[in-house]
Amino acid sequence: MCESEMEHPTAGLARHLNESSSNPRMGVICAGADKLRETPSVPRGQGEVTLSAISCIKILTIIILGIAVPNAGAQPSSLTSSIIASPGDWSPDVVEIADGWRIISADQVPGSDESVSQQNFDVTHWYPARHMPATVLQVLQDDGVYKDLYYGMNLIVPGELWKKDWWYRTTFVVPEGHEAYSLIFKGIDYRADIWVNGNKIAEKSQVVGMYNSFEFDISKLVHKDGPNFLAVKVTPEQAIPGEGTVELGDTWHDWLNWKYIGFHDRRKNLNFSFPPDRNAGLWKRVYLSSTGAISIRNPYVTTDLPLPAIAPASLSVFCDLSNHSDKPVTGTLVGEISRPGKKTIQFKQTISLFRNETKEISLSPENHPELLVRDPDLWWPYRWGAANLYHLTLRFEMNGEVSDEQNINFGIRRITQLRDSDASFPDIGTGGNFYLQVNGKDYLIRGAVYTPDLLFKNDPQRDAAVMLYTQDLGLNMLRWELKIADDTMLERADREGVPVMLGWMCCGQWEQWSSWTAEDQWVARSSLRARLRELRSHPAVVLWANGSDGLPPGPVLNDYHSIEKELHWQNALVDTVSHVNRTWNGIHMAGPYVWHPPYYWFSDKYGPARGSSAEEGDNEVIPPLESLKKFIPADKLWPINEYWYFHSGAIDDNNTLADVRRVLEKRYGHSNDVEDFTKKAQLASYEDVRAKYEAYATHWSNRKMTMNWMLNNHWPSFFGHLFDYYFKQGGGYFGAKKALQPVSVVWDYYATGKRDTAYVYAVNQQSNSLENVKVSVRFYNLDGTKKYLSESKILSVRPNSSAVALTVPRIPGLTAVYFVRCQMTDSSGSVLAETVYWQSQTDDDIGPVTNDDQFATKLAQWGDMSALKGMLSARLLVSSSCEEVSGQTRVKITLFNDSNQLAFFVRTEIIKGPDSEEILPIRYDDNYITIFPHETRVQNAILDPSQLTGINPALRLEGYNVKKQLTPLAEQSKKKSAGASSR
Repeated sequence: MCESEMEHPTAGLARHLNESSSNPRMGVICAGADKLRETPSVPRGQGEVTLSAISCIKILTIIILGIAVPNAGAQPSSLTSSIIASPGDWSPDVVEIADGWRIISADQVPGSDESVSQQNFDVTHWYPARHMPATVLQVLQDDGVYKDLYYGMNLIVPGELWKKDWWYRTTFVVPEGHEAYSLIFKGIDYRADIWVNGNKIAEKSQVVGMYNSFEFDISKLVHKDGPNFLAVKVTPEQAIPGEGTVELGDTWHDWLNWKYIGFHDRRKNLNFSFPPDRNAGLWKRVYLSSTGAISIRNPYVTTDLPLPAIAPASLSVFCDLSNHSDKPVTGTLVGEISRPGKKTIQFKQTISLFRNETKEISLSPENHPELLVRDPDLWWPYRWGAANLYHLTLRFEMNGEVSDEQNINFGIRRITQLRDSDASFPDIGTGGNFYLQVNGKDYLIRGAVYTPDLLFKNDPQRDAAVMLYTQDLGLNMLRWELKIADDTMLERADREGVPVMLGWMCCGQWEQWSSWTAEDQWVARSSLRARLRELRSHPAVVLWANGSDGLPPGPVLNDYHSIEKELHWQNALVDTVSHVNRTWNGIHMAGPYVWHPPYYWFSDKYGPARGSSAEEGDNEVIPPLESLKKFIPADKLWPINEYWYFHSGAIDDNNTLADVRRVLEKRYGHSNDVEDFTKKAQLASYEDVRAKYEAYATHWSNRKMTMNWMLNNHWPSFFGHLFDYYFKQGGGYFGAKKALQPVSVVWDYYATGKRDTAYVYAVNQQSNSLENVKVSVRFYNLDGTKKYLSESKILSVRPNSSAVALTVPRIPGLTAVYFVRCQMTDSSGSVLAETVYWQSQTDDDIGPVTNDDQFATKLAQWGDMSALKGMLSARLLVSSSCEEVSGQTRVKITLFNDSNQLAFFVRTEIIKGPDSEEILPIRYDDNYITIFPHETRVQNAILDPSQLTGINPALRLEGYNVKKQLTPLAEQSKKKSAGASSR
């Protein structure tokens, strides 16, 4: 089915969106309206700040920033030197220009550029932008010019849109009673000429850089008694890296198959992937600021703790003040810091500014003792505590009136970066593996790499679902490799306590320093200022990387460091996240990027499986068949063909899914059809992902950080992910979820030494000790008969640690494939954790270290799981109950194995109707489970009540040896409060 024919996968997330409290002071400018309409909305970009705008008034500022001076004949009074605002510095004086935008290619526009921003210019035939911000291709798809771009090979249909300029145009009105008006552009890809009311306020030699930001003073150009006309002529990124020069936009690198999408020159071996428009357009928000003579920009609070104590907290407040008038001004900066249940902190300081002056203001406990907080509520990652937020309000007052007001949320916490004592990477460097502390506590990182939509579509519902799944999985960090789209995702991370790592993108423009022009040099520095000003107030942002695979050359790196110091960056900072550079920051990037056997992660033989890794995973992940049918045409589903390759990554073999095909063929046997193939793929993904996350919990001493490559998909794709573009969870998702449980029991696959002894670990990722627990391990043959049992003594496991509970020798008399069942029980015998493994009598063996390839699965010996095909059928009895608890629908699913056979790898789904699509997004406490003969398992699912409206939901279950069953879902019982849950 084409995507456009389906219900939005996040339609049931209204409740999660409403968790973002509305700010009645934040408004939207309704284009074409006769007055300013203020509408409540979610505050955007809290704490976000942007780069200094170009000034043709303050030449010194321009020289310092390295920004070209506009033509002296252009309106010089329209360009300000003030440092730009973050749109989300919620202010009653900053409103988004969100409505009334239209776009068209410049070659379709007659007349002069000047005329486009004049009142009588006709744009009725232009394409309306239904949601802003939006890239060119997103607007065209929304308008039906191109349909179902992500289906089949439709993405090549638009052709080379990036070779044209594109106009964006809208109208806006300004509120009366203000002295200074300015336009704020959070992000334009890639360069632009900007016009207001027939006046050119900026040229494309000035407005350059996808990650740059700009603010322009339009006080002398606006019509205060009627509509104003804004036109932006966007020039997409034109340079092709490798052809001589670059432009500092973004790249999707090998995330898209450049054979089909982007630039591909086989003769030159030159490849560069991008969508047809190269993500050109107003891809970030546009705002109007209306203030008195003084504006406030870039409010920021740094926080410090006297570790190991966590009180008192020392706060320092910063902001930039700009005087827009031609005379000196004196006034009072008034501040308040508040939090429900806490006494409001108030402070003030008298400030004087010369005419047209901009300066940074700082306030600290030395001069304002009230900024020493005796009993702070700290911001904690969600698995450790509450993500407590404080609220800062800054106002500049003079002559009894407020000139400007800015508001941000911030968190009180301290991030510390450290290196451990691991000396096992002598060929890379010394200093040990990188790791973090949060508020003085060691923070084991088990995260994943996040991506926005390929077209940078702004969709808060998708953001909400991504964060929902992140926490459902138990991940404790997300990484952005550039692609820093809308601020709402970071605000959500702030509120929900999900730490974030960000940095420049690898491999493309940002790391081809030898190709940088003088323009690229200043764009890079300006972009860093813009991004760090945006990011620095977010408590969730804990780490910035100045380089990804590469390490910037000395002059660039020195300037980066100066900027970071200048902006009071208080978080962790690394210069590269790779090990193949002139210096090592304690993080390696050796993959692997393909499937590896589970034992690999527990063996200390292979370097990429230990230490601290910024990315490791699988570039060839096969989603469940239901999702596959949504983007591969029915007649192209089998055998694997070019339509599959079109949605693959770009690296050789990854682009034909060669590795995953080889893995499934070698280990699980030949696949007869697409259903068989996708079913086996979930098994392989589950065991690989689970083992990786497990090993990073059991071996804290030399495994400090892992980031799965990746968390989600940028479009429907086989590229690495834990859940696919449609929010369907595959084997990898539930393997990760099992490994990331706060309490778990782990089997190591006979991975170490001579591979004659296995270890069973008790893992405690809680902040409290685990007391009086026992661990057991049982072996079962394929027919379900139990062959071995061993139990540990009573154990205690310290917080955030693991302990070896049992050692197990090789057990004779087992079938070719056997099952290992590990359990942890408390003093009453209740099961705290259970994990089931399947293992071949023939061990997987990669062989020598030299055979470990990051982009290819090469085994000297393959485990043989093909005997799983011969398992006898198991029979399950299923029942369900359904109730609404605290605004959530909770479904309890009871499965009884009414047979003498194991029911293996059973997937349960709540679907929209008889054998229909699964309801998505949804959370299950466990899935792809194994149920032993004559035992009962209970699964729990949570979804939004709105997702059940107007349908007849049902249960569907199917296992590796369990035939598909369909059962009506029980009717929902009466609503209950959380305290009355029946779980």
